[in-house]
Amino acid sequence: MKNRLQLMKADETKGVKPGQKYLYYLIPVLLAVSFVCMGMGGATGDPFGAGPRDSERFFRAKVVDHSNKSFEVQGLFVDGSTYLPARVGSAKAEVDFGKIRTARFYSQNDRVLARLTLVGQEEMDFYIQPGTIFRGMTDWGTVSFRADEIKEISFK
Repeated sequence: MKNRLQLMKADETKGVKPGQKYLYYLIPVLLAVSFVCMGMGGATGDPFGAGPRDSERFFRAKVVDHSNKSFEVQGLFVDGSTYLPARVGSAKAEVDFGKIRTARFYSQNDRVLARLTLVGQEEMDFYIQPGTIFRGMTDWGTVSFRADEIKEISFK
C-alpha cells in the first residue's frame, strides 16, 4: 500500500518543474484579486460631480465672496440643477436662476438669508442652508463656493 501511494505521488509530479506547481495556486489568486480591484479605479469627468442636467440652461454670473474677490463664472449650478433650493416661510422652494437678477447672501447662524432681486425688479427673501454648494467654470478652471462664503451673485 505504501509503495502504491508513493507511485501515485510520483505520477502527480511527473513533468512538473520545480516552482511550477506554485503557478497552480498563483493564477487563481491573481484572478480573484483582479476581479476585486476591477471597480476601484478613480472617477473621471467633472471633478465636482454632475453638472446641470439641461444643457440649454447655461448661466453666466459674477460671484463675489466675503473677501470681495470676484469670479466670472460660467455654467453656474447647485446640486446638478439651475434652481436655487430654498425655504420661504415653512414651504420648500426652488427658484429658477433665469428669474434672478442678483442674489445677496447674509449668514444668520444656522441658515443664510438670500435676498433675491428678480428680473422684474421685485425683491424676495429666501433662506438656504449654509452648506449649499454653488459650482461652475472660470477661464482658469473649476470653482465651488458654499452659500455662507458668498456675498453676492449677479447673473448676466
